[in-house]
Amino acid sequence: MKNALLRHSTILPLFFSVIFCAKAQVPKIGVDSLLDVACWNVEWFGNTSNGPTNEALQFDNVKQVLVNTDFDVWGLCEVSEFSTYMNLQSQLPKYESILASYSQTQKTALFYKKDMFDLISFQHVLSESVYNYNLAGRPPLEVILKTKNRPVIDTICFLVVHLKALADQDSYDRRRNASIAIKNDYLDKNRKQMKTIMLGDWNDDLDLSTFSNQPSPFQNFVQDTNYFFTTKLLSESGKKTYAFIEGSFIDHIMINHQLKSFYMPASTKVLDMMPSYISNFSNNTSDHYPVVSYFNLNRPPVLPTSLPELDSHMPILTYDAQGHHLLIKAHTLMLITIYDISGKQILNKQFPGSGLYLQPISELPPGFYMMQWQTSGQKGIVKFIR
Repeated sequence: MKNALLRHSTILPLFFSVIFCAKAQVPKIGVDSLLDVACWNVEWFGNTSNGPTNEALQFDNVKQVLVNTDFDVWGLCEVSEFSTYMNLQSQLPKYESILASYSQTQKTALFYKKDMFDLISFQHVLSESVYNYNLAGRPPLEVILKTKNRPVIDTICFLVVHLKALADQDSYDRRRNASIAIKNDYLDKNRKQMKTIMLGDWNDDLDLSTFSNQPSPFQNFVQDTNYFFTTKLLSESGKKTYAFIEGSFIDHIMINHQLKSFYMPASTKVLDMMPSYISNFSNNTSDHYPVVSYFNLNRPPVLPTSLPELDSHMPILTYDAQGHHLLIKAHTLMLITIYDISGKQILNKQFPGSGLYLQPISELPPGFYMMQWQTSGQKGIVKFIR
């Protein structure tokens, strides 16, 4: 599956004539000192039979939004023509991208700044036939990136989703079943210990469904404290991402607990001001507004002060502000052993008793590690990423 996906780092320039029609230039909204992550459904982008009828104008408007806002990462939905996608990539020299390879015309894609990230891996998840119906033939596109040109190397998993559309019982059930499958069969099992962002067109809301005011089909995520929708406050305030009058909030960004402390509280924005810059935006560019959230990867994670009684002997593991040390909160005399992903022992150390200890890790190569801990009565393993 990985080989079937399309990665473009260098594409020869293509010439594409466009007709430009805008009130004013879209401004820069990205913040250089933060990680800004956005999602946008670009409505049948490049498809001549559906969506905006002036393909050249839509292309130019989409390009203007991507270039001028200057966001670090974009998760796009409904990229619907390969040659248009390649042309867009060739005209975005700051970005590299991954395009989904499933057979559905409306494909997802992830664009990311080349000077900020290196690609680790990409794949479709839950691509087995048993999931195909509920996922509407569009399995989530997972792209794992590693930060670069930073004092601290970090790894972030992005999943771009485009769930089933329409407000009817069958579509609602399929979105709910897809949400359950993504959480239970993939994220909970495979990405609990990795900073993870799931973004895209979810095609439903978080408080009440767009179908008959039923409970949100994403209640399984909303009610689990291990996950957090950065878009939830905006949804509850009455904002919308579907760009027409009868629209609702259906484009979301969700993060897991590993990223929550890095999220800038209440920073998420719906770019519903786009019609001020692009004339007739909802008809000639997209029927969705972009959504963006901001993260401060330099912010130290919040160190918990207590654990549930069941885990009273388990150490709490986090990082210092610079990522040069592990912060290990021990509750009693503890022996730790750190192994790399191959099982090679890297460190063996004893902490004398209850307290907060700093363990240097700046000399470790970037990668996945396991810390085995042992007290007089208990033992376990904690995973972390350098």
